[in-house]
This record gives sequence, C-alpha cells and structure tokens, in this order.
Amino acid sequence: MRGINRPGGSLGRTQCCNCALRTWGDESITDDVVKSWLVRLYVRNGWLDIGRKRPVPHEAWFQVAGYFYYFGHYYAALSLEQLPTSEQRPYQHMLARLMLDRQEKNGAWWDYPLYDYHDAYGTAFAIMTLQRCLPKG
Repeated sequence: MRGINRPGGSLGRTQCCNCALRTWGDESITDDVVKSWLVRLYVRNGWLDIGRKRPVPHEAWFQVAGYFYYFGHYYAALSLEQLPTSEQRPYQHMLARLMLDRQEKNGAWWDYPLYDYHDAYGTAFAIMTLQRCLPKG
C-alpha cells in the first residue's frame, strides 16, 4: 500500500479511471461512485495541491506529482458530464472554484514545470475543465 496507491495519492488518477470504466460500460461506476469521488477531490484537494508546482515528480506527500493536478480535474469534469444534467450543478461549482482560485497573475494555469509549455498545457486543462462547469441549457 504505497502512498501513491492510497486515496490521498490517487485523487487525480482515479477520476480518469472512473470516467473510462463508466464509458466502457462498467456498471460498478454508478452515479454515486462518480459523486463520491468528485466530493473527495474537492474535500481532499490539499493532497494534490501540495504536489502542484514542485520540480521533482512524486516528492510530495502520498507521492503525488504536480502533473496530476489539472489532469485530474479535467477528468473529474468529464466524469461530471456522465451524471444527469439535473445533478451536475453542485459539482460544477466545486470544480470551477478550484480552477479559478489557482489562476496565475498572468492569466495562465500551471502545475508542473514541464519544459517550456507548462503554461500552455496547464491552461488548456483548466479551460477544458471550466468549460464543463458552465450551466447546461
């Protein structure tokens, strides 16, 4: 049970796994599972945030790497879209708040110093997440 495989270390990665499994028909990934992991991502976000912007991957608690941050939130937003539209709003608010609170002074978002394109990929993930936080209809 290495830290990276425990709930605190898997917050960002579990989102994409749940999304993929549900997309491919795994009936064990119910609406309640999606909702539970969206709440966990919000409530336990500090675990991911501790790893954000660190130059060495997996040096943070639970072996979280900075590049899990916006990746995980993007897939959380995709999972959110798998819920009925009438049940999405509270989770949209949570994800939007996390994204907006982390925007840099220059307007970009970044989580890991990746060559010279960390602003571009971080901003792309954040914008794609925010786009899914807009109310439907």
